[in-house]
Amino acid sequence: MNQLQLKEYRPDYFIYLYQPEGRGDWGEVIYNFTDGITQIVKRASENSSWHDNHALLKVEEFAKKKNLPLEFTQAWY
Repeated sequence: MNQLQLKEYRPDYFIYLYQPEGRGDWGEVIYNFTDGITQIVKRASENSSWHDNHALLKVEEFAKKKNLPLEFTQAWY
């Protein structure tokens, strides 16, 4: 499970914070509108590549659907 929060929105990019299992420090995922690239700019402290990949894919989905929720709980179980 990841907690996601929209941190910043600009005309050319947006940033989401993500927190695996609701513990530890938050990581950051950025989506760039110009080139369509999504990347992790800061990994969460309680992370695994599993949590990173899920956060990355969800942020890409938000961008494709043009729907950027302020908060989102991402569960895959």
